[in-house]
Order: sequence, then C-alpha cells, then structure tokens
Amino acid sequence: MRLKLIKLAGFKSFVEPTRIEFSADMTAVVGPNGCGKSNVIDAVRWVLGESSARHLRGENMTDVIFNGSINRSPHGRASVELVFDNPHNRVPGEFGRFTEISVRREVLRDGSNHYQINGQKCRRKDVTDLFLGTGLGPRSYAIIEQGTVSRLVESRPADLKLFMEEAAGVSRYKERRRETEQRIRHTQENLERLGDIRSELGSRLEHLKAQAETAERYKQLKSRSRAARAELIGSELWALETRLGEAKAELTQAEQALAALDAKRTQDEGRHVTLSVARQEAQAEQASRQQQIFLGGQAIARLEQQQLHQTELGRDWQARRQALGERIEGIRAQLASQQEQLTEGTLKGEQESARLEQCEQLLTEQQGLRLAAGEQLEQARQRQQQWQQQLGQLQGQLNQTRAQVNGLQELQAKTRLARLKLEDERAGPLGGKGESLQPGLDALASELECSRARHAELEQQWQASVARHEECKSQQSQQSSLLRELEARLTTLDQILGEQMVGATLADRLQVAPEWAQALDKVLGRWLTAQPSDECNLAQNGLWIGPSRPAVEGTLAARLEGAHIPAFLNAIWLVEDRDAALARQPGLLAGESVLTPTGDWFGPNWADLGQGGALGTLALLGERERLHTELAAGQQALGLLNEQLGTADAARAQLHSAFELSQRTLREQELQWQQLREAWSLREGKRQERLQRLGQLGEELIRLDKEQADEAQRLAAALQQLELDEERLGELQEQGEPLTESLQFAQERVTHAERAVEEARLRREQQQASCQRWQLEQQNQSQLISLREQELARLGLELAELKEPGATPGQDLSPLLVEQRNLEALQLACHQRLAELERQLTELEQARSVDHKQLVTLQEKLATLRLERERNLTRRQGLHEQFEELGVRLVDLDQAVLIAADQAVLIAADRGKLRQEIQTLEAQVEALGAINLAALEEYEEAKTRSTYLENQCQDLEQALETLSQAIKRIDKETQIRFRDTFDKVNEDLKSLFPKVFGGGSAWLELTSDDLLEAGVSIMARPPGKKNATIALLSGGEKALTALALVFAIFRLNPAPFCLLDEVDAPLDEVNVGRFCSLVKEMSSTVQFVYISHNKVSMEMAEQLVGVTMQEPGVSRIVSVDIGEAVALAEQN
Repeated sequence: MRLKLIKLAGFKSFVEPTRIEFSADMTAVVGPNGCGKSNVIDAVRWVLGESSARHLRGENMTDVIFNGSINRSPHGRASVELVFDNPHNRVPGEFGRFTEISVRREVLRDGSNHYQINGQKCRRKDVTDLFLGTGLGPRSYAIIEQGTVSRLVESRPADLKLFMEEAAGVSRYKERRRETEQRIRHTQENLERLGDIRSELGSRLEHLKAQAETAERYKQLKSRSRAARAELIGSELWALETRLGEAKAELTQAEQALAALDAKRTQDEGRHVTLSVARQEAQAEQASRQQQIFLGGQAIARLEQQQLHQTELGRDWQARRQALGERIEGIRAQLASQQEQLTEGTLKGEQESARLEQCEQLLTEQQGLRLAAGEQLEQARQRQQQWQQQLGQLQGQLNQTRAQVNGLQELQAKTRLARLKLEDERAGPLGGKGESLQPGLDALASELECSRARHAELEQQWQASVARHEECKSQQSQQSSLLRELEARLTTLDQILGEQMVGATLADRLQVAPEWAQALDKVLGRWLTAQPSDECNLAQNGLWIGPSRPAVEGTLAARLEGAHIPAFLNAIWLVEDRDAALARQPGLLAGESVLTPTGDWFGPNWADLGQGGALGTLALLGERERLHTELAAGQQALGLLNEQLGTADAARAQLHSAFELSQRTLREQELQWQQLREAWSLREGKRQERLQRLGQLGEELIRLDKEQADEAQRLAAALQQLELDEERLGELQEQGEPLTESLQFAQERVTHAERAVEEARLRREQQQASCQRWQLEQQNQSQLISLREQELARLGLELAELKEPGATPGQDLSPLLVEQRNLEALQLACHQRLAELERQLTELEQARSVDHKQLVTLQEKLATLRLERERNLTRRQGLHEQFEELGVRLVDLDQAVLIAADQAVLIAADRGKLRQEIQTLEAQVEALGAINLAALEEYEEAKTRSTYLENQCQDLEQALETLSQAIKRIDKETQIRFRDTFDKVNEDLKSLFPKVFGGGSAWLELTSDDLLEAGVSIMARPPGKKNATIALLSGGEKALTALALVFAIFRLNPAPFCLLDEVDAPLDEVNVGRFCSLVKEMSSTVQFVYISHNKVSMEMAEQLVGVTMQEPGVSRIVSVDIGEAVALAEQN
C-alpha cells in the first residue's frame, strides 16, 4: 500500500486545486521558508482524522480554510483527498478488496466536516478504523513533524507506549477493549437499574394482586348480574322477535301480492293497449275491405251497365241516369249523416278530453294529499320517537337517581362509621420516649465534633508531613540527578583537559577573573600549553615561558596572577567594550593592542572580532573549578536532604499511627452516634407520625363532617330530583297515549290518501281508454266519409260517362264476380275478428275493475301491518337500549338470540326469580366496597413486566459474563502481541543505534511488569559517554535516537509511507550522511516523503516536489523527476 496522490483545494495556502503525485520511493519536498511545505504534512494528518487545531498549527478547525490574501478573497471550504494504491489488499475491512482507495475530508466555514471513502459518505471513526493496525493515523509514528522528534524521545512512558502499540497492531484491540468496557459499564448500570425496578415492582405486585382478586370477584358478580338481566330482557325480546318475524312474513306476503297485482295491472294495461291497437287495425281493415267491395260492386255495376248500355243504350240510358242521380243523392244524404255523426263524435271526444283533464287534476290533488298525509305521518313518528327517547332517558335518569340515592345513603352510613373510628383513634394516648435519648445524643454529638476536629487536625498534619516527605524526596531526586549530571560533566571536562594538556602547562599556573577567561584564551592560544620554567631548555622542542616581569597597570598582564606571565601581555590594554576600543585604536603604538571582555582584539591596523566557537582551555578550567565547587555543595545539600527525609519519614510514620488511631476512634464514635441517632430518629419519627396522624385525624374529622353535610344536601337534592323524575315520567307516559293515537290517525289518513290516489289513477286510466275509443271511432267515421266522397266522385264520373255512350267496350263479368265473392268472405272474417276483440276488451275491463278492488284491500292491509311493525320495532329499540345499558353489544345480542339452543327457556323464564337473583347479586357487589377495576390489567402488566425484567436480568448477566471473557481474551492477545513487538523493536533499536551514531548503545525498558499498564522508556548511550537518560543528550543526539526508534518500528511493522518534516535540521553533515544512508536502505520497503533544506538529503531523493509562493499567500507545486532529469542531462 502506497501513497499515490494528494489533491488539495482551499487548504491553507493551497488555494487552487492542486495535485501532488508521488511516483518514487523517496520524494523530497523542497522550497524556501514559509512557502507552505509543511502544509502538505498537515493535509495528510488532517485527512487521517486529526481533531486538534493545535497540532495543525491553528486555533480552531476552520483555520485550515484559505483565509484570503491581498489579491484573493477567503474561501468557504477546504478539501483534501488522499489516493492510495492497495495492490496487496493490506487495508482491512470492506474496502480491502479495492486496488485503489481514496479518502477525502471537507470542512465548511460553519465548522461541519464531511468524510468520504471511495466516494461514499462516512464518519471520522470509519476513517480511523480503516487504517487501524497499518501504522497510519493522525499522530502515529509514520508522521514525524518539526518538534515531533524531541517530543518522541522526551515523551512520558505512557505516550511512548502508544507508538509501540500502534506498531504491534493492538490499537484495534484497545479500541475493542474500550468499547467492551463501555458495554460492561452500561450493562452494570442497566443491572443496577433493573434491580431497583424489580424491587419496586415486587412490592407493587403484592398490592395489585389483592386488588386484582377483589376486582375479579366484582367482575364475576357483575357478569352474573348482567347475564340475569340479559336473560330477563331476552325473554321479552325473543317473543318480540317472534312477533316481528311473523309480521315480517305477513308483510312480505302482502307486498308480494301487491307486487303481483301491480305486475298483473301492468300486463293488463299492455294487453288493453294491444287489443285496442288490434281493434283499430281490424276496423281499418274492415273499412278497406268495405271500400274494395264497394269498388268491386261499382266495377261490376259499371260492366253491367256497359253491357246493358251496349244492348239497351238507346232505351235505358235515361233510366240509368235517373238511377245514378238517385244513388248520388242517397250517398250525399249518407255523407251528410256521417258528417253530423263525426261532428257529434268530435264534441263528445272534446268532452271526454275535458273529463280526462279533470281526472288528471284530481289525481294530482290526491297525490298532494297523500304527500301531506305522509309528512304528517313522518312528523307523528318523529314525535313518538322523541317521546320514546325522552322516556328512555328519563327512565335511565330515574334509575341513576335511585342508584345515587342508595349510594349516598350507604356513604352516609360509612361516613358515620369512619367518624366513630377516627374519634376513638384520636382519643388514644400520644406516647413516645424520644425525650430521654436527647441528652445522651447531644453529649455524644459534642464528643463526636471534638473527635472530628482532632481527626481533621491530625489529617492535615499527616498530609503536611506527606507533602514534606514528597517534597524532600523530590528535592533528593533532583539533587541526585544534578550531582550525576555534574559528575558526568566533570568527567567529560577531565577527559577534554586530559587530552589537551600533558604535564604542567602555563594554563595550570595562571589565575584570571572568569569574565576575562575567554578573552585570555583567544590571546594566548597555543601559549597555554607552554612549559613554565625558570631556565630555557634548548635541547627540548616546544614553547617555553620564563619568570614573570613587573606588570603594567591597565594591561592584560595586570589582571593575571602567576609566576610565569608572558611579557607581551603588558602591551595589551584592556577596555570595557568595542566603542572604547575603537576610540583608543588610533593612539596605539607598534606592538600594542586593545582587548575587550567579549574577545574583540584591536591592533594599530588590524582587528580580531568575536570569540571562537568552542570554549578555551582557561574557560574549561574555570568551568571545572566551578563544577567541583557545585559538586561539593550539592553533596553537602544531598546529605542534609537525606537527614531531612529520614526525619520526615519518622514524623510521617508517627503521624500516620496517630491518624489511624484517631480514625478508628472517630469511626467507633460515629457508629455509636449513628446507632443512638437512629434510635432517637425512630422514636422521634413515631412521635412525629403520631402527632401528624392526630393532625390528620382532626382534618379528616372536619372533612368527614363537611362531606356528611354535603352528602345530606346531595341526598335531599337527589330525593327531590327523584320525585321530580317520577312526576315527569308519569307526565310523559300520559303524553304517550295521544301521541300513539295521533300516529294511528296519521297512518289512517295516509292509507285513505293512498286509496284515493289509486281510485283517481284508475278513473284516469278508464277515461284515457274512453278517449282512445272515441278517437278510434272518429278515425273510422273520417275513413267512411272519405269512402263516401270517393264513391260520390266515382258516380259523378260514371254519370258523365253515360253522356258519352260507346266510350268503354264490354268485358266479361265472371272474374269480377269471383273477386267480389272473395272480398265479401274476407269482410265477414274481419267483422268476426273485430267482434272477438270487442269481447276481449270488455272482459279485460271487468278483470281490471276486480284487480283494483283487490289492490285497495291489499294497501289497507299493508298499512295496518306496517303500523304494527313500527310499534314492535319501537319496543325492540327500547329493549336494545336496556341491553346497551348492561354493556351488551347489539351484535352479541343478535347472535345470542339467534343461536339460542333452547328458546323455550327464554319463553318460560321465571321473571320473578330472575329479578330476585339480580337483587342478590347487586347486594353482593355493594358489599365489596370501592373497586379498582384497572387492577386486573395493571397486575397482568406488572406480572408480564416482572417476567420480562427477570429475563432481561438473566440476559444482562450472561452478556456481562461474555463481555468479561472477551476482555480477558483481548488482554491476553494484547499482552502477547505487545511483548513480541517490544522485544523485536528493542532488538532492532540495539542494532540500528550503532549504525546511526557510529557506535554506542540504546535499549527500551518497561516501567512495570504488568504489560497492560506498563509504560515504555528509552535509554540511549552515545559512543564515549556514560549517561543513559535522554535528558542528557544534545538536540542532534535526541533526533538521531528518535530516528533510530522510528526506523526500528518501521522494520517491524512498516507503515505504507513515512512523512519526515525537516528531521535532519539539527544534524551535522556526518550524521546527515548516516541518516540518508539509513533512509535509502529502508526505502526498499517503505515510501518516504520528507521535507528538507539539506543538499545531501535533496541529492538522495528520486523525485523533487518544489513548493513556491510567487504570489503572496498562495502555494504552487513544481515537480521534478531526478531520473528523467539525469537522463536528459546525459543526452545533452
């Protein structure tokens, strides 16, 4: 798994969307100070879940958003995305199957953070869990920033252990252990709460059980009472249902008969219309046949006349003409007669139409009367229903008033009995012996306060002694550390001075003030190693100093003490500072010079400014003397501290014994006082309870007196209301008879109105039939008149033909005679059919009259049956309301009545026995007193809840045991993995430390034997030094030690990558080379991204990523591949 790419947008100085690709194993991020190189490290740490703004170099988390510059406005959000290659599926969990994993974090100005893994929204915990055990994290050993090195080596053992645990991969175990401990804590809290709830529920169950038994007894009695009432009412209801069933059957039969009569009437009307139409058709056919016969007779007569005309034309034409004239006159007379009949028929038809309109109007009036009667009937029914409802309500109110009167009378009796009991209880003695315990309690309380004061004083003295002991111990530890440090520094100085000076030298013979020691070292230089002697030995090479000469005041020689002082020091004048030296420089002679305490040395035409980088021999000697003095003083102070520590130990032991004795005494006195206090409290509580009870009894008696008076008033009001209700009931019962009579009268009016409507409808139908007959007769007369007119026209034509003899030739009469006989036969058949239709119409009219009479009779019967049914339904409604008062649903009631196995029992039920049984059951219910009907449900609920809580308690105990076993397994696995990791890291540290330092040794130590609680300390001893603690190392040595530890961890559990931020800054060139060699060696397994200003580190990188800030406040990336650059340079 490797870091492939970083995408930044709006993060700190990376304003614009920026991509940083890491294609090599060793990538160096370079650039000038302040260009934003460290922001790359901060971006990685931020995405991995860093939640502390301090570790991101800010005050709050929104400081990572670009805050604007001179030319750019602030951004509203910042986002960073890390893209990883995961070819070996090293990442655990569901995302381990992906070959590329992207982790993105975004923050808005309002402080809201959003995380994504492969484009899916997630939590910060999901990101942390994604990298558990891989060595990656916001504060893991894979990210080493500026200052992290010193914090790593100087961290507490507990903090250093976190790095070891991350390397061991037990961080996920610790997270699981923390979650398991949290579950255990919650489970224990739940168990405690369950215990309290079960305790309270147990006492409540006992109380509810007694109430539930009483309530169950009450329900049984009430059920039996309701059953008896239902049986009593059911007997009446069953008989009523029987009567309703019979009436319903009769009503159904009557309605069916009425429907059959209506159907028959409709059929008869249809048949009447059919017969009327057939009669009209027969009449039309008869007229047509008559016309054909008439025309045939005319044709025959015409032919006869033609024949006669042919034979007797000359003799008979005058007689024929006379006959035709007579025939025409006869036809005209018939035509006039038929015209008169037609006129009379029209007048009669108009009269019949007028009578039909009168019938229609009468029918409309009768229908209006029937509607009015129906409305009156409906109003009468509504008034009767209202009366029945008022009657039922008043009966219910009357029953309630009676029950209230009975209840108030019983409540009065109970109130009197309770008042007598309370008066007896209040007359009892008060009692109580609490006063006798009060003096002893007060005395013991005074002793207890004195003991507490003594105990508090001893506790303060003991704590003060403990504090003094700890202070002495701390001072002893500090003094011991100081002495060890002084001894180490003296040893180092002795080694240095031993290497610089062999034998007696000038430095040993000179004594100078400390402020001039460094300047003297600069002036004398190698003369400090000269051999002092009174005579010069020419046979020996080297420097020689002879006896001193008189010193010139104001020169460097005057500040020295010793027998051998170089003479040239008399030419070196001393001044306070550089300004004084510059002022004196122009007046110097040849060979003279001026020197300042800071080492600035001026000659007539030359100057040597500043001091050297290292301490001189004289400074080292002065430092050694000072260290010897401090060491002696420290040893003396350590002895005094040891004596003080011994004294403090003795005083602490003595105070501890006194404190424990005082504590035992105090506990005994507190126990005795508590027992006495409990006894007094118990008695005082009983006394107070008695006093409170007496007060309550007084208040209860007052309340009972008030309630008794109120009950008396309510009883009187209830009795008065009872009388009023009974009077009102009588009035309503009296009002019920006229309402019933009014209903019957309205029903009769409806029946009469319906009968009148039927009669009017029948008369209208008869008048319609009569009108239809007259209309047919008028049509027949009109047809006959038309025939007569046609015959008259024919005769006129024939008469005209007689005036022209010879116009028509003679014909044979035989076919015409045969045809005429056929037409007469058809005319006879048509006349017979018409007579048959007239007969059928007459019979149909008679049958319709009979049906109308039957219809009127059935309607009257239906009205009577419906009125009876309404009465029975009203009675049944009253019985249903009584059932509803008993709490019986109508559906259950209907089913009970329908499925009764023995209905004779309901009919033959002894109502007297049932009423007596009901009274007995009601008396038993009243004897039970106040009933809590909800106790049954509450008891069942409490019992169910108790069982549920018991099961929950068992489940929680089992879960607690499971969690404890899981803790043990986690601890065991953690110890094994941590021990194995500690040993391996320790071995790698021992092998890497000599490589980094070129020698020396380092190792890890546990602060205790308990691997779960022990911290980790690092011990280091660079080559040539005896110190073993990190505190004594220099900055560069601490950095190398931390790098050795980090690389040792990387060897064991290499993180996917390692980020180094200027860790080579405190190293010199030699150590930088070692550091680079070690990084180069480990880059085969670990990807390194480091920030550096060192040229050697830059040369080692395979890829350079440059960060520039040409625009103020805005960082940009410039990437260079070293391999490609070298190849390009070789080609050129």
